Amino acid sequence: MLFSTNYFGELPYFQALAKYEEITIDVHEFYKKQTWRNRTQILGSNGPMYLSVPVLRPKGSKSIIQEIEIVEETSWRKDHWKAIESSYKHAPYFFYYGPLVKDLIYRKEKLLIDYNQYILKTVLSWLDLNINVEFSEKYIAPESPNDYRVSLDTKKFEQEQRKYIQVFSDKMPFYSNLSILDLLMNEGPITRNFVFSKDRNLFGKS
Repeated sequence: MLFSTNYFGELPYFQALAKYEEITIDVHEFYKKQTWRNRTQILGSNGPMYLSVPVLRPKGSKSIIQEIEIVEETSWRKDHWKAIESSYKHAPYFFYYGPLVKDLIYRKEKLLIDYNQYILKTVLSWLDLNINVEFSEKYIAPESPNDYRVSLDTKKFEQEQRKYIQVFSDKMPFYSNLSILDLLMNEGPITRNFVFSKDRNLFGKS
């Protein structure tokens, strides 16, 4: 099954992944700006906030995913970690996942696809999901809206999810469909139960 690459994917992404024993990441699709391919959304003290990995498109709008390079001239790694630490330092499982996430953020890779791939495999291991992940060998165009590269390619997920206690639950409403990091920091190993919740059927098999 074909999926796009994601940077610390949101919960719906992992709910879709969890349906399969084998998946393929499309590395031949054109890179799209302002998508989950290089960004994620966490919950800060003022509400949801985006974290974006700065990238270089060597061929402009015709650059494919496997060509996208990570820009290192900025302090984005420091900024991402600072935002995550500030947002989740009081979360129940920050003491465990915090240092591990920091290591992932500071991992040096030239290409976005390699960076995301390492993060994905690590998070899958935390969730105890034994999913074989491969790269595509050629581009195959989506044939329907149910293709995950289409159905998961949205600026905002509208799916209802089981509620859980978030860090700032005492002063703001529940925000669903955030980065898998939000669940890991707040629910730890139980995150797996949310990935396999009844809501995981929100995306049908393509």
